[in-house]
Amino acid sequence: MFEASHVQYNIVTGYIQIVSNGHYLPAFWSHPELGGPFPGLVLLHDQWGLTPHIRSEARRFAQEGYYVIAPDLFDRQVATSPAQAQVLVQQASEAALLHVAAALHVLKTHHNCNGKVGLIGWGLGGHLALRTAAARDDLRALVIFYALASDIGPGALRCPLLAIFAGQDPASPAGAVDRLRQVLDESGMAHEVVVYPGVGGDFFDDSRASFDAEAAADAWRRALEFLNAHLDVSPKEADERGEFDPGTVY
Repeated sequence: MFEASHVQYNIVTGYIQIVSNGHYLPAFWSHPELGGPFPGLVLLHDQWGLTPHIRSEARRFAQEGYYVIAPDLFDRQVATSPAQAQVLVQQASEAALLHVAAALHVLKTHHNCNGKVGLIGWGLGGHLALRTAAARDDLRALVIFYALASDIGPGALRCPLLAIFAGQDPASPAGAVDRLRQVLDESGMAHEVVVYPGVGGDFFDDSRASFDAEAAADAWRRALEFLNAHLDVSPKEADERGEFDPGTVY
């Protein structure tokens, strides 16, 4: 989607493989064609898998000046029903956290990434992002969509967090969101919790029946502003090199 309000980068996209947990894991890769180094983003898909929607989001963030990698946590499988999604989530199990760590390593060691890295997750990906951020101290920003984690305490939050919820999502009831607000307030870390009343889960995904264009557009704006602020995106600085130098192929 073209954003007329500011300059966007021409991008390169494609599939790569990353080494994770002893085997090659597929991932979707998107980044500016020229310039750099850029901040990095790892995008973590929801229970449906690495769908066209997630690949579209990877391209959108790349156009804004990010090096983006979206690991395929389901290893080339995509769910078409809630029952199938549940099976894939169970199959991913704890190995998914290792895959997230591998994707972060790819970004942080890539010569055209400046080492400032953030995480974005939807649903399942949000849970994994929270758990990953609680175990590391090298992340600059975390954005989660409709993901709650009861085991995250005030001391576990180690980077700024933007949490986005749907008011009509049974997976994130108001009481649970309120408890998360309290935990975040006690953490002392920069955070923001946004709830869109009247919309259901998956409202950000334009391939789902619950998609809400107005809420999705506002959530995109908030997420982009949050990431730009905490990852110090500077288009002028990013353009100084003027050319793209390919790095290691994974």
